[in-house]
Amino acid sequence: MMGTLSCIVVDDSYLDRIAVETALKPFSHIRLLGSYENAAAALESIGTNKPDLLFLDVDMPDVSGLQLFKSIYGCVPLCVVISSHPEYALECFELKIFDYILKPLETERFNACVSRLDDFLSLREKARSYDVLFDSEQIVFKEGHTTVRLQASEVIYLEAFGDYTKIVTEKRTYLTLATLSVFLESLPAGKFMRIHRSYVIAINKVQCFHVKQIDMGAGMLPVGKTYLSQARSAFKFN
Repeated sequence: MMGTLSCIVVDDSYLDRIAVETALKPFSHIRLLGSYENAAAALESIGTNKPDLLFLDVDMPDVSGLQLFKSIYGCVPLCVVISSHPEYALECFELKIFDYILKPLETERFNACVSRLDDFLSLREKARSYDVLFDSEQIVFKEGHTTVRLQASEVIYLEAFGDYTKIVTEKRTYLTLATLSVFLESLPAGKFMRIHRSYVIAINKVQCFHVKQIDMGAGMLPVGKTYLSQARSAFKFN
C-alpha cells in the first residue's frame, strides 16, 4: 500500500492553486503542506518541510517555477509542472521533471499523473532493496530477502527508469538499483547494444528491424536518432 505523501503547490494564480488543491482532495494518501503564490515562500517551505511532491507553475513574476526548481538543494522533491506554456516542456524533460500538464487542469489528466506517481514510487521503494552485482555473465541482485542470479543470456532488453533499470526476460521483469549506463558497461561485450537513451537490447534477441523501431518479441522499442546509424549497420538495414 502506498504510504502518505506530502506536497506543496506553487502558482501565482489563486484560481489555479485552488484547481490543484481541489484535484488533490480525492487522494487521501497525499497531504497538502501548503499552497504558495511566489517562489520565495515556497522555497522556505521546501527547506523546512521537505515535501515528497511539488506541483509547480512555470510563468511566475520575479522568480520562475524552473528557477525555483533549480535552486532546490539536498533532497529534491518529485516535481509536476502545471503550466499554460507548452514551450517549456523540453527544458522540463532535461531537468527530469516527473510530468508536464497543460492548463486548464483536467481531472482525468491529473488523476493519470497521480497514478503514474504512485507506480513510480512503489517501484522505487522495491528497488531500494535490490543490490546489483555483475559476475562474469551473471547479474546478481536481491529481491526482498531472495538473491536472484540471472544469466545475461536471459535478458531480452533493459529499460531506464531514472536511476533504476528494468530487466525484461521471457519469464518476467525485474527492477534493479543501477543505471542503464552501468549495465551497458558491465554486461558481456558485443552482446548488447544501446538503441535509445532509455533502451539497451540483447543483439541476438532481435526479431525484426523496422525503420525506427526494433521488434524484440517482448515489445516494440524505438530507436533514437543518435543510435539509428549504428543500428542500421548492425542489422544490415539501409
